Amino acid sequence: MRSNAVKSVLVRWAIFITALILVFCFLLLRARPIIVSYAQSKAKAIMVSAFDAAVKSAIESLDYKYGNIAVIVRDAEGFVCSIEIDYQKLNILRAEISRRIGDKLKNNEYGVISIPLGTLLGNEYLSGYGPSFDFRMRYSHVPVLDFESNFKSAGINSIFHQIVIKANLSCGVLILGASNDFSVDLSAVAAQTVINGAVPENFTNVIETPDSNVADDIFNFSN
Repeated sequence: MRSNAVKSVLVRWAIFITALILVFCFLLLRARPIIVSYAQSKAKAIMVSAFDAAVKSAIESLDYKYGNIAVIVRDAEGFVCSIEIDYQKLNILRAEISRRIGDKLKNNEYGVISIPLGTLLGNEYLSGYGPSFDFRMRYSHVPVLDFESNFKSAGINSIFHQIVIKANLSCGVLILGASNDFSVDLSAVAAQTVINGAVPENFTNVIETPDSNVADDIFNFSN
């Protein structure tokens, strides 16, 4: 009789534990989109911060000004003939920014996010309440950088010229066996100036490295 009682208790405990595991797995499956969304938000914030810091520090380190990257060519009467872009220097800037982004993000390959139980349950009335659960995440990052030239009218016979850094940072978040890939598009001004004097409607003139053939695709200026 005692043996049967012990077996009965063990069976009840086994059923209870199994039920708890099933409920826990169900909650995790239901909460997976919320967890991945939190992980994405944190990863995006880290990438934006790394990009901004990398651009600022790279430009300051290289001491680049507008005149270092672009040269405005005028004719004898002072009219703007062309703007010459030193693509070799832009390549150096791009490599430096990429390196600094990598240095900053490699220290954040792993992260932990804390989500309250009420939020995990997906109930708007319980969101933000209850004990928090920690989830460990791991994400990768691949920065792709390019440059864009923008012209904007700044008044009569005045043009505002910007050389803009365009970045696409891809990220893969792996958490609780769920993988989610996304990308973030960012931009920052590398150099800018106001050009006074008549400017031609279209011009393309890029100083590039001997083995480069992409400058015409990147810089095709028009106002």
